[in-house]
Amino acid sequence: MSQQPIPLRDPLRAAFLAWLIPGLGHFYQGRKGKAWLYAICILSIYFVGFALGEGKIVYWRWVNPLSNPEKFSLYYIGQFFAGLPALPALIQGTIRHFRPDSNFLWGFMAEPPQNVINGLHARLGKLVDIGTIYTTAAGLLNVLAIYDAYEGPAYVDEAEVAETGSTAATAGVKVEGTV
Repeated sequence: MSQQPIPLRDPLRAAFLAWLIPGLGHFYQGRKGKAWLYAICILSIYFVGFALGEGKIVYWRWVNPLSNPEKFSLYYIGQFFAGLPALPALIQGTIRHFRPDSNFLWGFMAEPPQNVINGLHARLGKLVDIGTIYTTAAGLLNVLAIYDAYEGPAYVDEAEVAETGSTAATAGVKVEGTV
């Protein structure tokens, strides 16, 4: 049975939309099933992690990781790929870097003071770390969704399967789907 490829729209725009809001690039391409799957799974993982950390675990600060590795927010690099839900942290970090006294968006997703972070660990314990891992994992899972939006669904060429099957048969290897 031959699989008909889905006519995909602009892959760069689809990848950008998939980064912006998980699943949006797939909606743009007309792949609604995958769009709902990615949107629900990735966003729910992100927002559960965000809630576990009481909204104080997603933030960015501009520091040189070589000169000040303790202050470098490595996990935000993964969180960034969750797209729009993590973008206010980058905006806050940039504004705070250039204007430290500003209170843009009432401090939403700004770097909390160190005593607040220490208080979170004292009060919530490991939930802060779990929330950080959830939000970072959601962003990293969205990287796979972005790639899928860019490349489209994976199809197996039947001629390639037949060739692989005959090559594997001569080598004595069983190929999945062959008898």
